[in-house]
Amino acid sequence: MKILLAAAAFLLAACATPTAEIAAPAIAPTDLNGAWDVAMFWSPTEPPSSTVMVLNVAEDGKLTGSFYQSDFLEAEYSLRVETLAFGSVTTDGEAPYSHSGRLVNGRIEGQTLSQGRDFLMIWVATRREEAAPAAG
Repeated sequence: MKILLAAAAFLLAACATPTAEIAAPAIAPTDLNGAWDVAMFWSPTEPPSSTVMVLNVAEDGKLTGSFYQSDFLEAEYSLRVETLAFGSVTTDGEAPYSHSGRLVNGRIEGQTLSQGRDFLMIWVATRREEAAPAAG
């Protein structure tokens, strides 16, 4: 009987103990904001080419920006637990380019599909360092 009472007391205590709150993600959509230096791997035997990508997640949740000097025609982001990813579409005036990227350890790993030039390019972006203010 003492064992049953001890077990019942344990179960009651366990049920009465508040569960730990689910921690908020350590990342936020605004972690995408800023200018990013992009290394584009267009050839397996040549060094990457470079460009700049600009991302901005506004307070209303809208993602805007540019890639390779072309403003986003469409853009969306998604945050699921610890995964922050985005997709966007630009154009070179002839055909659309679909871009997608995922924030991984402070950098963005992505790819671009060119529908007009028929290629898929892998790229990596690192946050552009802010220029230090000039001494006056």
